[in-house]
Amino acid sequence: MPALDTLQRPMRDLRISVTDRCNFRCTYCMPFDEYKWIERQEVLSFEEIERLVRLFLAFGIQKVRLTGGEPLVRKDLHRLIAQLTAVEGLPDISLTTNGALLSEQADALYAAGLRRINVSLDTLKPDRFTALTKRGKLEDVLVGLFAAKNAGMSPIKLNAVIIRGSNDDEILGLIEFARTALRCVSSSTWTWAMRTPGVSRKQ
Repeated sequence: MPALDTLQRPMRDLRISVTDRCNFRCTYCMPFDEYKWIERQEVLSFEEIERLVRLFLAFGIQKVRLTGGEPLVRKDLHRLIAQLTAVEGLPDISLTTNGALLSEQADALYAAGLRRINVSLDTLKPDRFTALTKRGKLEDVLVGLFAAKNAGMSPIKLNAVIIRGSNDDEILGLIEFARTALRCVSSSTWTWAMRTPGVSRKQ
């Protein structure tokens, strides 16, 4: 019998952060330039993560999502993917990424067994992208997206944080990009988060 959360819903999904580090400094996520990182010896090894997944399977977990920080900054992440895809009884593994390092890792990740990815994409304007991420380049993410598509990954889902007064004028443009350029992404595969500086969610 699956474990239940506080609302008595079966817990089917397990998110695992493989690192707290990130190569971006998105204004809505990591607004500061410097952070105190988890000590390296405290970060779970691939073997420890695999063991945790096996333990959670006994509680009814059916999906594992690898996150960060930015998970692709973790060295040899494809090794972890290969270990998890070999776990009997685990039907679904996915990855959430900012996409900047996908171009150099997509083939290895696919070969290791990864099929589903979520990529954060808040804007299609290079200057705005740099302003939002502080360190990122839009071109790197776009190249990574198409590298993942060419490697065979599917579905590719896009996550967009829409901030009123910042990028809310790009909603239709982002949807059109997904529909015409990426093609494998439909409107049903978007995750939207609306944020308004200084305004609560209730307002």
